Amino acid sequence: MPSRNQDPAEQFQAVDSLLTTWLAERRAVLARYTALVVASDDVPGSAAITQRQRDLCELLVDYVSAGHFEVYNELLHEAEAFGDTGAALATALIAEIADTTDVILAYEEKYGSGDQYPETMLRDLSALGELLESRFVLEDRLIAGLHTQHRRQLQSAPEEAR
Repeated sequence: MPSRNQDPAEQFQAVDSLLTTWLAERRAVLARYTALVVASDDVPGSAAITQRQRDLCELLVDYVSAGHFEVYNELLHEAEAFGDTGAALATALIAEIADTTDVILAYEEKYGSGDQYPETMLRDLSALGELLESRFVLEDRLIAGLHTQHRRQLQSAPEEAR
């Protein structure tokens, strides 16, 4: 977790680094999700699919946890460091994102242990994909509303103020 800085530029840099790592993890979630979807077309209920489910579930939990317990908090702290009103936007978006977390965790609970449910897997996988898409849109709005806005502020600030 980045150290908390009162200096907006320093806090921005810490959050920027955190976001870079977290968004790389998001790409890994998408890659594992896609690999599972492709594999599920072949032999539902196979050992390879079971392992891909476990891998996806493990990464999903890591990704969701990092968002809730680290990234969102650091974005809120960044808004405080910049002294802007982005915290209100963040609070609303984080509440919407939290609604998707329950469904993701239910998916992980069902499939993360390696239990196979071939009769519902394709439907559940499709629903998960739609949910991830909506979650990513909300997270992108959160990042744009706070971090991207702060980037613009830093870039337009006079050199001596940075």
